[in-house]
Amino acid sequence: MKTKSFFVLATALFALLSTSCIVRQYPAGKRTVSVRGTGSIPVDADRAIIVLSVITTAKDAGTAASQNADKMNKVQDAVIAAGGSRDSISTENYTIFQEYDYVKDRRVAGDYRVSNEIKIYLKDKKLASTIIDAAIKAGANSLSSLTFSVSNPELAIKQARTAAVQNAQEAAKLIAGTTGSELGKVLKIEEVKDSYNAPLAKTYGNAMFESAAAGDSNTPVQSGKVNFTVTVDATFELK
Repeated sequence: MKTKSFFVLATALFALLSTSCIVRQYPAGKRTVSVRGTGSIPVDADRAIIVLSVITTAKDAGTAASQNADKMNKVQDAVIAAGGSRDSISTENYTIFQEYDYVKDRRVAGDYRVSNEIKIYLKDKKLASTIIDAAIKAGANSLSSLTFSVSNPELAIKQARTAAVQNAQEAAKLIAGTTGSELGKVLKIEEVKDSYNAPLAKTYGNAMFESAAAGDSNTPVQSGKVNFTVTVDATFELK
């Protein structure tokens, strides 16, 4: 069959299999089929990362910084009392700046604003709700994000790679069979650069903070699953 016929068929099968494929015929008569396979493995999240801040304002920078430090110490103590640890807390960002406003086209200096942002790494995702509530009650007034991850992703990554290779082989077999050919040996297979993808299960922002700050006794948290995805390109011989 001519190269053009192979290409048209490969394009049609792409829509069916959600893989990309190219069939080539070399001058010497050696034919190959190139496909892209993807494997995705969902895994229950078991760890959580909380990023929250204490923001204070005052007429002078020293007062704003002092008030911020006092509140942040209380927040960190509350996090530890709720099940966190000192080692799990790290400073993510710290800023001091003066706010400005415009009055009748004139730039007017305002209060100083101090923001101290910390990251809280939890080995037990079940603590997320309790720690968020405790931190807010202690003085935290901004929640940047809550994300979930997996502590041991190695097995899931291996399974995703295996699934990606199997997906590519199945696509190649279908193309070969439909064109009246048989699938030969694999000539080349490689993982697509930067194709590995393990997105965090869910990310929550200040909407959750507003819920907790409103006085809800238990901030609702649902971690969901983390999907580990790997993509490979493979070339097979056609017989």
